[in-house]
Amino acid sequence: MIHSATAALGPTKENALDAEKQLAQAMRTNDADGVCRLLDPDWVVVDGNGGLNDRKSVCTAIKAGTFTRTTYEPDLANARVRVYGNIATITFHLSLSGPFKHKTFSGKEVETDILQWKDGGWKCVLTHETILLGTLVVE
Repeated sequence: MIHSATAALGPTKENALDAEKQLAQAMRTNDADGVCRLLDPDWVVVDGNGGLNDRKSVCTAIKAGTFTRTTYEPDLANARVRVYGNIATITFHLSLSGPFKHKTFSGKEVETDILQWKDGGWKCVLTHETILLGTLVVE
């Protein structure tokens, strides 16, 4: 569960953004336990190529070291944050890089995370990634 100092206020833009910052820090540091704790059991990611991956497969890959990020730099200062009752959407630009199938990749994308407020905190229930045209480099 993603908790923040403002959790007692209920779901707000501020604590939704705080939750996103916690998730970004866990991704940036390849903290498998942190990432997996912040994702809802039903979480799924729609990756930039249109693939679907679930929480179990992503958490297993992070723990195994086969899914890591060398850089993970979200522009959360300019994120679009909206709260609709117990659901928040957070859309932001992201620069990232890391290993990929014995190669390395780097690129930029727009990401939207959907968070659900439950039991006094936020959990990410869906991530949607869009690769910005012409930015993906695989070497």
